[in-house]
Amino acid sequence: MDEPFSPGAFYILLVAVFLGVLGLGIIIPLLPLFVNEYEASAFWVGALFAGYGLSRILFTPSIGAWSDRYGRKWFITGGLALYAVVSLLYIVPTSIFALFVIRFVHGIASALIGPVAMAYVADITPRGLEGAYQGRLSTVMYLGLGAGPLIGGVLYSASGMTAVFLVMAVMSLIPCLLCIKYLPESKPESRPATSVWNAFFHPRMQAILFFRFANGIPYAAFMVFLPVIAAVQFRYSTTLIGLIIAIEVISMGVALGWFGRAADRYRKTHLIVAGTLLVSFATLALPFVNNLAVISFIALAIGIGNAIAISAATTVVAIDGRELGQGAVMGAFNMIMSIVIVIIPLIFGVVLVVYGVAAIFIIAGILSLLTLAPFWYLVLRSRKLMPPPDRSPA
Repeated sequence: MDEPFSPGAFYILLVAVFLGVLGLGIIIPLLPLFVNEYEASAFWVGALFAGYGLSRILFTPSIGAWSDRYGRKWFITGGLALYAVVSLLYIVPTSIFALFVIRFVHGIASALIGPVAMAYVADITPRGLEGAYQGRLSTVMYLGLGAGPLIGGVLYSASGMTAVFLVMAVMSLIPCLLCIKYLPESKPESRPATSVWNAFFHPRMQAILFFRFANGIPYAAFMVFLPVIAAVQFRYSTTLIGLIIAIEVISMGVALGWFGRAADRYRKTHLIVAGTLLVSFATLALPFVNNLAVISFIALAIGIGNAIAISAATTVVAIDGRELGQGAVMGAFNMIMSIVIVIIPLIFGVVLVVYGVAAIFIIAGILSLLTLAPFWYLVLRSRKLMPPPDRSPA
């Protein structure tokens, strides 16, 4: 039985997620600076992202299932509080290894917020509007994540590293207090206790989870190594690096709402393929240009392509979550991305050391194109085994 739609809870959650993710995004353009400060190998740029993803892999399955059983509010609130604490810890790391531990804890906080917030919205979304409401949640997530790098780059240039993380802590504490006071608990008694692993054996979810892994390859290349290629090959400042990342993420956030509504009406698998093609070719083009306007256009194309594909994928996940448990399916969806964040940056870190940063984007674009074949096989297989979800185009 679905929970009634609660506009108040929905908008409070949007504000809380936006401010929390804004604080998270602030650190993205600064990680290479930490690596340089400790005179560590360039491999550590990928390793620091991997530490963040590793903790998400370990904790997301349990957190998703627990939120199905016990309710969502305090998981989200606890994650925001942990964000605030971690933000202050970034001010005092004593070594690159200590920074890795901080990133690991940061990943735990992220696992408490992202998939649980998506499940909360799915709980209260009216049937037939899954794409629209997941799109609006994704919009505020990516707008916050996109504005964060720009703010981080500007703050660092103007006031230094300490100011960046103090702002990051405040951006986490404000939504934490909002959730404590105003966010109602979703009703756990209306949801079955489920396991995140059910999603991995569901034919339609297998196709979507494979897409999520494939989509993470160019995502990791852009988000982790764009600061490297921008600093080394383009000679950009942290402000310009933050601007380019902001263009990609904000364009994605703005487009997600529109394409979320489109995913409620059109065939979702076709949208996933179209978005993947755009992301793949744009990623391939990035190492071969050096003009700021062209690079900005490529970042815009990557953002729109991701919006097309991810809005369709999250719509399918929200629909299947009515059967499998929203916490479980959102946990699986986010867990796959966490696996990518661990594996791909480490591999690309080796590629960076051996072949240079340009090779990362070429390899990422080619791999993204090649994954379309097995994705389509899984789609056709799922159509043979079960009908489209909720009688909507899949």
